[in-house]
Amino acid sequence: MIRDLMLKNVGPAQDLRFSFAPRLNVLTGDNGLGKTFVLDVVWWALTTTWAGEKAFPYRPRPGEVPDRNAGYGPETGFGRPALNDVGCRIRATLATREGVAGPGFDVGTAGAWVPASQEWARTPWQAEHHSPGFSPPTKDNDEGAFRPKTLVVYARVDGSYAIFDSLQGGGRITSFADAAVSLSRREAWDGKQVADPELQGGQRTVIGGLIADWVKWQQRGRSDEFEALRRVLAALSPPGELMEPGEPTRVHLRDRRDIPTILTAAGEVPVTLASAGMSRALSLAYLMVWAWSEHKQGARLRGTTTTCDVVLLIDEPELHQHPAWQRTFLPAVLKAVSGIAANAGVQVIAATHSPLVLASLESVWSEEHDDLFVLERTGKVIRAEELPFTKEGDVSAWLDSRVFGGVSGRSRAGELAIDAAQHFMADRSKDAEDTLRALYDHLDKQPQSRAPDDGDLDLLVEVARDAYRQRPLADRVHDALKHALPGHDEFWVHWTLVYRPGRRPSGGGDAAR
Repeated sequence: MIRDLMLKNVGPAQDLRFSFAPRLNVLTGDNGLGKTFVLDVVWWALTTTWAGEKAFPYRPRPGEVPDRNAGYGPETGFGRPALNDVGCRIRATLATREGVAGPGFDVGTAGAWVPASQEWARTPWQAEHHSPGFSPPTKDNDEGAFRPKTLVVYARVDGSYAIFDSLQGGGRITSFADAAVSLSRREAWDGKQVADPELQGGQRTVIGGLIADWVKWQQRGRSDEFEALRRVLAALSPPGELMEPGEPTRVHLRDRRDIPTILTAAGEVPVTLASAGMSRALSLAYLMVWAWSEHKQGARLRGTTTTCDVVLLIDEPELHQHPAWQRTFLPAVLKAVSGIAANAGVQVIAATHSPLVLASLESVWSEEHDDLFVLERTGKVIRAEELPFTKEGDVSAWLDSRVFGGVSGRSRAGELAIDAAQHFMADRSKDAEDTLRALYDHLDKQPQSRAPDDGDLDLLVEVARDAYRQRPLADRVHDALKHALPGHDEFWVHWTLVYRPGRRPSGGGDAAR
């Protein structure tokens, strides 16, 4: 697993630091602040490869002076790569429950950006914490011996995947790239082959793909892989709709493959015709089972044991999902991967925009084993803030919390209308006018609705008229609330008890104007 990650002048920020928890880590924050970027760098730290585009140096704004002294001092035990022009650094500490030094053996690495080659120059893996009597590595040691034995699955937001199994490489750093598998969405389903002159036929099968492997496992009878797949599918199923494998079937006359099916209330549905949300859950279930199955095969062929550390990186687990499914999915993923690798410790790092995902964790969160990080921008600076996990009890409360930046659960128009009313009731007439002006600007960008019926106000039409803006403030606040809020809204009900058209509220505000 990954314990610490420190970045200097990398990607969108000049300084980001994380101390990850051993079980569940959740990243939230506004768009463009670097949640996916952090997952990409974590993948690099664990695998020494890039799942997609490599991270690039922080690009200073015009007139901004970069920190040329960025780096990590001798106290880190990693040495100091040669400084480049902008001092870009990645440093990571990995921890494992196994290894040549026994429990608690940690290793670390660091990288520096080299402008001339446009690549990351990485320092070797080095021991950071070791047991008494253990000799730290020297230049003559095989640094692969100090590389944690890890299985990593990365579910990317575009439907592609990356999988790393340290047992599949030769042990040395130069061969770790051979242990990484990058799959497009199509390759995850249909399989992938690559050229390999050392094998007969010159082709090597990287992965059979969901369609072929699912059918193969199912036709074996009660194979371990198929039973594991069945359990994972059941765990990840949306509420009230069990994802139960059906019998394989042919879908198209010209496609001679047998296609797996899922049993639903409407009958058997071929997986190739499943919804987008279900397709992602199916591919995630398959690849978790496939990765662990191949890891066990690698351990058997090498004559060694399986890893005690599995890391799952997942970007936007809520993608394509109904809100009811979002409330159950991430805890189900954590349980499912722990069930596949029953004897391994599982670390999950997930990036999300969904308050429903955070709400789903209230009953399973452990302060000792889990962490919540919020990426925030203060001026030009992006920071990663570790926040205590507080049970908000309601999705609207999660939206209003610091985790999501105090977003209202109402529409933007409804939020502005209520803000204007609260300023008015507190006798802050100027603030109320400014807020109404912001509301009018917002409405001006909206499509015009049809002509009003029965004398109902069409505020989008009215606010365009200069005469309307000369009406009393109280009337305009009332019109804004009437336009933006439904009749059953709690604030609207409270407001109408105080204010009636043609009647002024008693006391406060600018009611007489």
